Amino acid sequence: MRRRSLIVGAAALPFASAAKADAFPNGPFRIIVPFGPGSATDQSARNVAEGLNKAFGVPAVVENKPGANGAIAADVAAKAKPDGQTIFVCSNTAAASNVALMKSLPYDPLKDFDPVTIIGRAPVFMIVNPKIEAKTAGEFVALCKRQPGKINFGSGSASTRISGELLKAKAGIDMLHVPYKSTPAALQDTMAGHVQMCFADPVTSLPQVKAGTVRCLGVGSRGRYPLTPDIPTLIEQGIPDFGLMTWTGILMPRGVPQPVMAKLREAMLRAITDPAYVERQAQGGSEIAPCTPEEMRRIMVAEIELYREMMKVAGIEPE
Repeated sequence: MRRRSLIVGAAALPFASAAKADAFPNGPFRIIVPFGPGSATDQSARNVAEGLNKAFGVPAVVENKPGANGAIAADVAAKAKPDGQTIFVCSNTAAASNVALMKSLPYDPLKDFDPVTIIGRAPVFMIVNPKIEAKTAGEFVALCKRQPGKINFGSGSASTRISGELLKAKAGIDMLHVPYKSTPAALQDTMAGHVQMCFADPVTSLPQVKAGTVRCLGVGSRGRYPLTPDIPTLIEQGIPDFGLMTWTGILMPRGVPQPVMAKLREAMLRAITDPAYVERQAQGGSEIAPCTPEEMRRIMVAEIELYREMMKVAGIEPE
């Protein structure tokens, strides 16, 4: 009798597991974002939240936790229960480049998370206050050379920090770095003239470029960006080998059950490939670029090595 009861119990386990998966979700989703409201990452997260709400009929709450280049939010997400209820929507800063930029991290993006997909990608844009007497990247470089150490550049992420430092190294200029908790904050101070220049993603900066509150001097892609073909690259303006892309993606705390992960991924892909969202992002300057979890992991690994190399070129030591 004892043996029979054990067999029955074991046989019931798969059904219990299936029932648990069928009961998912067990409450509202928590979407953690490493930057402030209004950032490209925040906008992507809110679209994912809307998609999850439609798919599962439960609320999806976005929590903005800026600071430490996304490490604060990543640490919280990494330590969350891997039940599928906590989702980390982040940029390449927290997902990869922090490994190169920081001496120690409270999390490991490759070991503590399972990739879901990349949402969108875009090059960095070189943005200046409209009162700056420079209409091109070359004129800005000449201005910096006339005033060494007097021009400030703001950054709100590892990508935008490295962009500014790389410009300094490639153009042979001296600028003062001013860190911010988010790209919108750095852009806001560029608009106000508190800093003269910043690098930003197009989702955040293009509306201001179109409004004339800031000026874009160049794009950090190797060829002209398809969504802004009228803006020249920094490479064609004489800044050699300057190519940096930003991207937004989705990570889950390591260990989410595969049936749950499959349901989530299906709902998320449906949200980010919705034609209305794709068009809205294109108008803002971001290309939607979904990929497999395996492809995302390969991109993360390559990004870590890229930033390590960029830091060597720019002469930056991990902080």
